[in-house]
Amino acid sequence: MKIDMMIECPYCAGTGIFSGMGEGENVAVICNKCKGTGQFHYAYDYNEFTGRKIKPGIERVYLDGYGYRIGTGIIKFDRNAEVDMDKEGVSYDEFLSGKMPKHIETLACPMMADQGACHEIKGFVNRCNELSGHYFSRITDCTYQRNKSLCWKRFYWKRFYESKRNDKIQNMANDIIAEI
Repeated sequence: MKIDMMIECPYCAGTGIFSGMGEGENVAVICNKCKGTGQFHYAYDYNEFTGRKIKPGIERVYLDGYGYRIGTGIIKFDRNAEVDMDKEGVSYDEFLSGKMPKHIETLACPMMADQGACHEIKGFVNRCNELSGHYFSRITDCTYQRNKSLCWKRFYWKRFYESKRNDKIQNMANDIIAEI
């Protein structure tokens, strides 16, 4: 099936111009997507969903690769970390049955795994910056990476206790987390 139509340009909201952080006050540039017309040609070919298809040859399914080349068996990653990938993720059959894999906590810290969730937890990112000794622009620059297991504990504790509406429990959690 195919969708083919002219729509309002989603990049400039139909104005034909763009004014972002590179443009000074009161100036704009021609939208490079619609070339100033304000309209955008949207074409999309698709198949109606009839059910999840099987992909032959797959043995394991992981939630993410976190920028690494992943596979099965024992893999040696940077900083001399070895991970038995057969113990991570889920089998393809488990996935097809509805089981979802979890994060590979030995490869990635919570910020690498789910920045959105980290930013939703009050104070979590600020504590990351404190622990790393500075505001890091790339997560892989964090000097605290070797202690990511403690960051995962802090992530799970904060997420669990922030879901509770009890100030006493939250204060106890904050005291515990401050030590992590």
